[in-house]
Amino acid sequence: MNTLTKETVDELLAAMDAYKEIAQELMDKLILETNQPEKSEIIKGSYYLISNAELLNGEEHLSGNWYFDVHGEHCMFENLDTGQKLEVSLGNKDDIGNIDPYFFYDFLKTTEDFKHLIQYFANPFGDMLNFFEALEKRKILVHIHGVEYRKILQNEK
Repeated sequence: MNTLTKETVDELLAAMDAYKEIAQELMDKLILETNQPEKSEIIKGSYYLISNAELLNGEEHLSGNWYFDVHGEHCMFENLDTGQKLEVSLGNKDDIGNIDPYFFYDFLKTTEDFKHLIQYFANPFGDMLNFFEALEKRKILVHIHGVEYRKILQNEK
């Protein structure tokens, strides 16, 4: 991993915020635009109940041309126009802010405003994991489980 300046770290932290914001927008879109069998519980935050349900609009993709695939503990979203990808953790509403090192790298790589940041990570998974671990030591990220981390909000410190 290349040495990161404070400005670069700040950009990466802003990318984490953008990731969480886009992930929430996509989850809301998924809930609203699909026929989820457990919709009332999902709306309350039980995102682990989300499935690959049929779209209500009769189309093949969510509005905005977003493809989605629920698998295991995640939902992968890909914008078929821009190529942007997000792999979102399911569980409860808070879990969508969880970030996996490789999935976050993939988000950076496929997001126009952030793709310049991948130059700092020669090994997409290993270097990003080292970066996450360094942020955990600085109490900026918290380790959730496996290789998933979450940014700590200022008022949680």
